[in-house]
Amino acid sequence: MKKSGILIILIVFLGVSSILSGAIPASERNALIALYNSTNGDYWTGNTNWKKPDGSFNDPGTEGTWAGITVVNEKVTLIKLYENNLTGTLPVSLGNLTALKELLLYKNQITGSIPAQLGNLPNLEMLQLHNNQLTGSIPPELGNLSRLRVMNLAAN
Repeated sequence: MKKSGILIILIVFLGVSSILSGAIPASERNALIALYNSTNGDYWTGNTNWKKPDGSFNDPGTEGTWAGITVVNEKVTLIKLYENNLTGTLPVSLGNLTALKELLLYKNQITGSIPAQLGNLPNLEMLQLHNNQLTGSIPPELGNLSRLRVMNLAAN
């Protein structure tokens, strides 16, 4: 009986400590919040865990539980929000997600231009923005993406 109580306490402690220790840098958190706000996140098809019931954003350290977001070693590495009813424009602050490997925002209704700041993502391997309503020319800064393997900007 005593061992099971200790085990439960240990499991609870480990769960809480993993949430608390998973805080991403404020600049990355702010970029995610800017993405949510600029693409009408309240109306996304899937936005689980982004906000609390009172409408405020979930606590720092929870970003890895937000729908469509993957965090590894306290850095955002994947944004997977395709076919998710994003409407609006992409924020320039996405350029602050320096560990981002995949940005998958295809099949939404994103408007405006592709931010030149996406060229500041040294680890980006996959950029899929096809089937949106993007306008303008492709920023030459995307040529800085030396690790890029896949880029699909079609049907905009």
